[in-house]
Amino acid sequence: MGETKLLKGIAAGALIGGAVMLFDKNTRQYVMNKSKGAGVSCQNYLQQPSEAIHAVRLSYESFSKKLNKGIDDILVLLNKAEEALNKIGEMDEKVNNKLESVDNSKEAS
Repeated sequence: MGETKLLKGIAAGALIGGAVMLFDKNTRQYVMNKSKGAGVSCQNYLQQPSEAIHAVRLSYESFSKKLNKGIDDILVLLNKAEEALNKIGEMDEKVNNKLESVDNSKEAS
């Protein structure tokens, strides 16, 4: 129930905000130009649906390549972080061994 009211409130606020912004002449012209461009694109896609499918496929392939590159970059960073943590762990272990040997030599004396 509360979720429905929230969504209705968000929609109403967006509509009111959009309507208020249309009082500005530059905004109205921008919206009109973008709307006309979207209409022309829709007409072209309706007349030639294969172009729409091709455009969607190209967009998907581009997104997929970028996503894969991002994942590869993250994996490289994680591997470097793991290597650094392993080196820190090894150094910590060496320091602890040195401290123990110093403590043992003090106790022996």
